[in-house]
Amino acid sequence: MSLDPRIEAIRKEYGLDKDDFWQIPQNKQWVAKHAALEVVATKANVVFASPTIIEADTANGIAVLSVSGTMGNRSDWATGEASPKNCKNGYPWAMAEKRAKDRLVLKLVGIHGLVYSEDESEDFKEHRHDQSAPKSSAQLKRNGEWEKIMAGLESDLVDVQSMAGLDHLRKQYLDQAERDGWTQAWRAALVDRLEGCEADIRRNNLWEEMTNITTLGGLQSFWEENLPSIKAIGSKAVADFTKKKDEMKNAFLARQSNLAAG
Repeated sequence: MSLDPRIEAIRKEYGLDKDDFWQIPQNKQWVAKHAALEVVATKANVVFASPTIIEADTANGIAVLSVSGTMGNRSDWATGEASPKNCKNGYPWAMAEKRAKDRLVLKLVGIHGLVYSEDESEDFKEHRHDQSAPKSSAQLKRNGEWEKIMAGLESDLVDVQSMAGLDHLRKQYLDQAERDGWTQAWRAALVDRLEGCEADIRRNNLWEEMTNITTLGGLQSFWEENLPSIKAIGSKAVADFTKKKDEMKNAFLARQSNLAAG
């Protein structure tokens, strides 16, 4: 099926594959892979601002945020939301961020409304998977294939320390899933594991940034700026970061007191 000319122009401009897009037969809606939109964002030099948290209810799986960004002299913003009604995995904040950024990229390149990201709806992904003929679970499990895949993934994740590295690995494994016809359950398990790793990377980056702070003022600024992001990771992260922040604050105050005492 030929792409809409406006989509084809964007595809060529940013070097995307034709199978990065597909059309839902029932309503003729065009859908794009999330990984493809990340490629567009990188090649188009899209600069994302820090997200603004609109609603945070991690315990109930609800996350709503907005993201603004620029591409050259163009600027725009978009919202992203996730809740149990529209997100089946256990990482609502990661999904809300994906949706907001994907919408923003589509706006900046001028095809929002014509194309939607696959992460807008679980139904979009299901339609994509329906277009291929997946192998049966029995075929895929033969000779311990799934165990080998997950062992390989865990081995690869050991070396992933950045979001860029994770994005590369995500595309690699999602391409393999498409190529080998993984079942829906296997795809979901893969996405859940990758999004769990994404949350870990965000937590580790924030932890490293905080523990390298050398002044009380710097600690206070970090806390004010990053508390929403810490809350988005979960209640355990909030408790851990709060404890460490208090320890660092007490150490800074003790140092100031000692210096004042001469």
